[in-house]
Amino acid sequence: MSFIAFAIFLFLTAVALLHVLWGAGFRWPCKTDLELVSTVVGHKSDAMPTPNQCYLAALAIYVPGTIALMLAGLIDASVTASTLPLAGAACVLVFLGRGIAGYVPAWRERFPREPFATYDRLYYSPLCLLLAAGFTLLLINRSGV
Repeated sequence: MSFIAFAIFLFLTAVALLHVLWGAGFRWPCKTDLELVSTVVGHKSDAMPTPNQCYLAALAIYVPGTIALMLAGLIDASVTASTLPLAGAACVLVFLGRGIAGYVPAWRERFPREPFATYDRLYYSPLCLLLAAGFTLLLINRSGV
């Protein structure tokens, strides 16, 4: 399970770092705000999220990675024994919900821009479903089932 936890942590840390860089004004892998909005945000507005929104998203993405490490016992969990499984279950639900959302018509209406819509169906949503599966495995392993 250590491998799964470490893989989740590395992946989410990389994604969080991208959000920090976007908040700081970097536009990789694109060249302009409009191109980046169309590729990774997908909403109808042409405006990038504010730097603070990018930093908050980075934090929200990074924290589950540390929860994965705690679930696998790779770092000390300075939380009560009952809190950590709840945090892990919350991660499952968030990633599962985000993964499913990419295939729901209401989500597509809210985030219709291309190439985001295509990338969402092909990459972003499946990755979220994979993360949900990884957290599920970590929780099962932790519970000893």
